Amino acid sequence: MIATTASGVPPEQGDLFEERGTWCEPAPPQQDIGDENFDDLSDKDLVEKTAKAKLSNVDLLCAKIVERGLGDIAVPGLVTLWNRFKGYGIAHPLPEQLLALETLSVIGNGAAKNEISKILAAKDLPDSLLPFALQAAAKLGLKLPQKQVLPWLEHDAPIVRVHAFALLQSSNPQRSTIEIGFSDPDPAVRRAALTVAGNLGHVCARTGLLAEFRKYPTGQTIEALLSVADDDIIVEIGRYALANQKHQALIAEGLEALDTAKAHMLAKRIKDKIVQR
Repeated sequence: MIATTASGVPPEQGDLFEERGTWCEPAPPQQDIGDENFDDLSDKDLVEKTAKAKLSNVDLLCAKIVERGLGDIAVPGLVTLWNRFKGYGIAHPLPEQLLALETLSVIGNGAAKNEISKILAAKDLPDSLLPFALQAAAKLGLKLPQKQVLPWLEHDAPIVRVHAFALLQSSNPQRSTIEIGFSDPDPAVRRAALTVAGNLGHVCARTGLLAEFRKYPTGQTIEALLSVADDDIIVEIGRYALANQKHQALIAEGLEALDTAKAHMLAKRIKDKIVQR
């Protein structure tokens, strides 16, 4: 599995790419490129091999691209890999398709973002691949047109709605649009909608975010809650940080950014606690 540094997807949602597996749907015949020592390949040759990869080596080839920190040079090869499997993955995504998306999301440069945008805009994108393409876009914080994102808020799959709300934030939607997610039947979608609302400063999310924080405090929930916190919430989050090491640095930084003496006092106490560890 490729290690990523992106953090766009809330951890409570999990990472769809972690669920990759071998699928039964047939893929086009692939020529065996043989066992090779990929460490000896030049960057150019590595990308060319990746474009022609087969199931047995695609994971290693993509991992090598990430390991070497390849950027623009790697994008065309990954696009070729993706395009080789157009028309496949209708019922279930193929590992090669998922790795192409995942590696593009890890590269994360302008060229990679542009290609993921094109993939999402393609009318022939199979519904089975939509959640993975949206996750890649959300990790990169793509700014997609609101008219493109809105239909995904009503998609049958909860994970699609989750990523759609995350992508909606950059377009600064109307509060009423975000509030649709507050009553979604799926808890993950509700969390995503509340997080977006909080990040945009809508106090209507305060109660819901506080409930989420008390139930399962994540970094995303804490950041969103701090954006709409009143004095009571500031104290509650501060006390949590003083009693729990997890998220202490994040909370101290968030409290420090607030323009209240109480928040600054708590931030100092938390920082002192961190130093004493």
